[in-house]
Amino acid sequence: MSELDSKPMMRPIALKNVNCAYCGRDFSDELPSTREHVIGRRFVPKGSLAVQWNLILNACRYCNNKKSHLEGDISVITMLPTHVEREAATETVLSKEIARKAAKAISERTKKPVSKSQEAIQLEFERGAAKISTEFFAPPQIDHSRVYKLAQFHFTAFFFLITYNESTRRGGFVLGDYMHFGFFRRENWGAVDALWFLQLTESWEHRCAGDGADGFFRIHIRKCPGANVWSFAVEWNQSHRVLAFAGDPQEIQRLLESVPNAVSTWVRLRDGNLVRLTESISLDPSIDTLFAQIEAAPASADWRVGDAADLPETNKPSLGGLFH
Repeated sequence: MSELDSKPMMRPIALKNVNCAYCGRDFSDELPSTREHVIGRRFVPKGSLAVQWNLILNACRYCNNKKSHLEGDISVITMLPTHVEREAATETVLSKEIARKAAKAISERTKKPVSKSQEAIQLEFERGAAKISTEFFAPPQIDHSRVYKLAQFHFTAFFFLITYNESTRRGGFVLGDYMHFGFFRRENWGAVDALWFLQLTESWEHRCAGDGADGFFRIHIRKCPGANVWSFAVEWNQSHRVLAFAGDPQEIQRLLESVPNAVSTWVRLRDGNLVRLTESISLDPSIDTLFAQIEAAPASADWRVGDAADLPETNKPSLGGLFH
């Protein structure tokens, strides 16, 4: 059972690990450690971590800086208004943060301030003999590759926590593959594949659940009974969720065979690229159990983890860590 499950948690969880929690390399004079706040203090609204738990651990400067760089525009963009409104008090808090940060944070897509990073999207598609062209403006967007990299930092840190050995001052890394399953905005939390993930994993063995920063950061880790497969879910600023699997690649592929297909339409952008459009589906809060808490740990904690030396070559920490 993770320490996060001792409620209420009003103090940081501080690890004294001797190797980087992200890339696994041992610290030395050539590779000094830095203190890392896993829930970035500037990633969530100002003051939301006051008298709250956070996970603080040691990371090498390279990994720490890389994670910090990812947090900049992702933080602001995940605070922007959504088509499915959050509670009024939440919107008030976030609107103040947006006003404070949007002019300073730089979008990695446009290289402009987030406040000036609306994107024009031009579509062309055919209906019978007619060719239809349209243009609309979208709010600032995040590259999915950067979303997945930041989520992997979060998942890796919390997995390190739940496998941390105080005597050796080391944590574990998942053996096997790591696969991002999807990135979902609030208005699409009820998408058929997101709902499939929720229903599949809700009966899996609980390993770690964290609701922090006044609800602006949530994470849950579960393990598939009888298989070396883990599920990860993280939610940022009550607007964006990232879902992933890790472990035995064959077992993961077997699970993915039952993912339902969403109804979609392919259209061509004016630059020639094809994009798939699907209908956004909101999620009924009464069935939203993705981050549900439980009261007790499973009877057996059959961890399947390894240290840096045990990782397969495809995941082995290197000079750039796990996050090239």
